[in-house]
Amino acid sequence: MLEQELYQIPLIDTHVHRVHPDRAPQWGNLGGGYIPGPGQENFGRQTILYGMVMERLRRKFRMCENASMGQIEQERFRRYQENPQAYYTWLLSDCNVAMHCLEIGSPIGGPAYSEEEKAYFNASIPESKRANIVRLDRILDELIPQNHVFSMLCSRYTEALCNQILDEHAVGLKSCIAYYGGLDIWIPTREDAEKAYERIRQERAMPGDQKCLRCFMLMESMEIAAQKNLPVQFHTGAGGGSWIDFKTLDPMNMIDFLQDERVKNRVRVVLLHGGHPHEENTSYLCAQFSNVYSDFSGTFYLCSLKGVERMAALLERAPLSKIMYGSDGVMFPEVSWFAHHHFRKQLAALLNQMIENGYLTKARAWEAANMFCLQNALNCYSELQNRL
Repeated sequence: MLEQELYQIPLIDTHVHRVHPDRAPQWGNLGGGYIPGPGQENFGRQTILYGMVMERLRRKFRMCENASMGQIEQERFRRYQENPQAYYTWLLSDCNVAMHCLEIGSPIGGPAYSEEEKAYFNASIPESKRANIVRLDRILDELIPQNHVFSMLCSRYTEALCNQILDEHAVGLKSCIAYYGGLDIWIPTREDAEKAYERIRQERAMPGDQKCLRCFMLMESMEIAAQKNLPVQFHTGAGGGSWIDFKTLDPMNMIDFLQDERVKNRVRVVLLHGGHPHEENTSYLCAQFSNVYSDFSGTFYLCSLKGVERMAALLERAPLSKIMYGSDGVMFPEVSWFAHHHFRKQLAALLNQMIENGYLTKARAWEAANMFCLQNALNCYSELQNRL
């Protein structure tokens, strides 16, 4: 199976973020080093991943083979600064992406995108190719400072979430609780959540109060997801910056949550990024729970040398119908663009290995490619079926 053959199959990018020139970090962050520190931008430039992206840019720009990194960067900034919207559109022009599912609550910890910033980004992608994922944490972040009593907080949260789902024609929801206390989600009582919230309101919060409140509101959100028949994405695995709870990256920490009767067999749960670097555990969870799915995003953007190996690990136990494509495009337009191409390259390598080793026939491999790129997303995010 050739990489170019896979371009016949349109991608559904189930997880991508808006980008804007004014919100971009330093360019070296393209390769990693999200926690600020002396020299991080230069260290990021020394990663294998950074070199991979720059080499693909060199070819995209039709620059000579001996062009230096500095020259490639210079050409990138010249093109981007000349017309950022046109540059992003040009990057995406040969990617064959049928739908971009935008997580509209980003960024973590910063102000929400303004209407002007949204319009700026949207100009690069046709409306017919955009679908929205509502991030739960953003809604709660905006409500907590309003200092409502607990009962009012709950009702306002439910109202705001339902309104956003309707207004944004949402195809799914997303939780970043991994960044707000970790993936070891517990199931607090309403009484405990109210006590925690009151201490937060009175500025005498105890350790764990924020987590308690957010876990409670997450369970309220799962009820709405069940009512609306919307899947809920969860950031799992490695993340960016000092916000992430490094000790609970492994989605195995979510077992109590996944076994709760309000979740199990009721709400489709998508473990984003394959739980990288815990793909085997993610694969196991997808196999064990009928409502648990995952995507490949962490296995090829966060990986470089072991990308194909980590994709294989995610498929170790998981049903082929449970894993789908997502770019996790963020920070710079190059991230999603690179992901779209690199995914097909790695997928071709993986499928060819599986055919050669007798794990899949050629016909079954082609069927799996269609599932990973397109069909699994349509099945999981059922609202998309009316948009393509």
